[in-house]
Amino acid sequence: MRKGRGIFKRKGKHYLGVFKVTCWLMSLFIFLIPGLSRATDPEVEELKRLLRQVLEENRRLAERVSELERRLAVYEKRVPQEEVKVEPSGEKPWYERVEVGLSVAGLFQSAIGVDKELANLHAHGGREPAGVADLVMRDENKAYAAAAVDLSFTAEFSDRERAYVLLEMGSGKNPESEIPSFSGIVDEALSMVPVETDDGDVRVSEAWFEREWPLGNGRFRFRFGKIDITTEVDQNAYANDENAQFMSPAFVNNAAVEWASYSFGMVASYETDRWALTLGYEDADSGWDNLFDYPFLVAQLAVSTNFRGRPGNYRFYVWYQGEKHLEWDDLKDYLARGTEPENEDPAWGFGVSFDQEIAEGVGLFFRYGWRGDDLVGYWNGELTNLDFSYGFYQTASLGLTLSGALWGREEDELGLGVAWFAVSDDYEDYWEAEGIYVRRLLSDRHMHRHEARDEWHIELYYRFQAGKHLSLTPDFQYTWNPAGLKDDGFWILSLRGIWEY
Repeated sequence: MRKGRGIFKRKGKHYLGVFKVTCWLMSLFIFLIPGLSRATDPEVEELKRLLRQVLEENRRLAERVSELERRLAVYEKRVPQEEVKVEPSGEKPWYERVEVGLSVAGLFQSAIGVDKELANLHAHGGREPAGVADLVMRDENKAYAAAAVDLSFTAEFSDRERAYVLLEMGSGKNPESEIPSFSGIVDEALSMVPVETDDGDVRVSEAWFEREWPLGNGRFRFRFGKIDITTEVDQNAYANDENAQFMSPAFVNNAAVEWASYSFGMVASYETDRWALTLGYEDADSGWDNLFDYPFLVAQLAVSTNFRGRPGNYRFYVWYQGEKHLEWDDLKDYLARGTEPENEDPAWGFGVSFDQEIAEGVGLFFRYGWRGDDLVGYWNGELTNLDFSYGFYQTASLGLTLSGALWGREEDELGLGVAWFAVSDDYEDYWEAEGIYVRRLLSDRHMHRHEARDEWHIELYYRFQAGKHLSLTPDFQYTWNPAGLKDDGFWILSLRGIWEY
């Protein structure tokens, strides 16, 4: 804008100079007119013709100067913009706005002090591995690395309609494939493992369309397509982003919920300034066939508060997972009489997610989840293939974050979180071979008993904003009694690098 204004000023001065010269020439001609009468008629006619040309050119220059002054006045805001007519440059595009986001993540992790015998024992349902080929964990200390690239596209067709596409690509090794724990070590979105693609393949993680309508004192919003249901429920201001906050899944989302993952789904939500009601559906088995045979359903009520001038959000939700699970009672019948388990029970539970600012730059979060103690997990026909995904029946996490503004680093952040996982009585009896579960020791001499305890997990991170687009995060995790088996625990030391544009 400033550059154009300078051009108009320079051109205006040029044309004003020409106008002055022209006026001077006209005066000269007028002064010489008496002498023209003594000239011959052809000479007079020629001079008159030249005079008419000069007058016409002067008129055009005067009009041009007036136009330049008017346009200059517009840029100097002396003339209202609405008085200026702007010719359309072309047809209006079919969208209002398009945004492209790019994120590149690099992750280096080191596991220290892992009990490799315990890891292998858990992976085989209590059975000692038969040989080298059956070992899951071979070293107590081990390093891992992973990399991921996210590319997102957001298109707004109007103030009420939008679409979103998220493409993900990556490769690496997730420590969770070898080290058992309920809390987890690194969220899948960072490690890209497990991902049902080969290295270098691109996964369409999300692709949905959304529209909203004003309704009463709020708005009604509907989304459908390939979705991630965790973006709509169980949100938390201080523990929900594996790229910028905690890495462990225990703090990214509620570990007691058996979330569906990147599949067809729908979300309907009614939202006001103070509260919101959200209903969600997602295909639980991600198979894209028989879409409603195994649904994941969730309903959440969220309430926003302003406690003593500090913002907070309090979310309450219930969920249902339609995939088939094994009950502990069926497993008991299998051990007592050899009855084949039915393996057809769904899962359900409830949870809460709270976040509250308690002081300037200080945030507190809390999550709790319950899912009952009647389920084991998934049954694959053998004891050694039990996954024990329901070894715990309730979990809670608590923590706080401090903004770097408290010590002069506004973009930095410090976070500390603690998570607890309560093992069920049947899970404890199974590993300690109490009651009917002693039969597993008699059926296989390679089966072992082990003491069971609640699992505890702690994580500390510091996110350092190294540049406008780059952040580096040292992260420290410690887990006691991993997977509910009594153990001194292990360390995970991590360095996360995120480049975002």
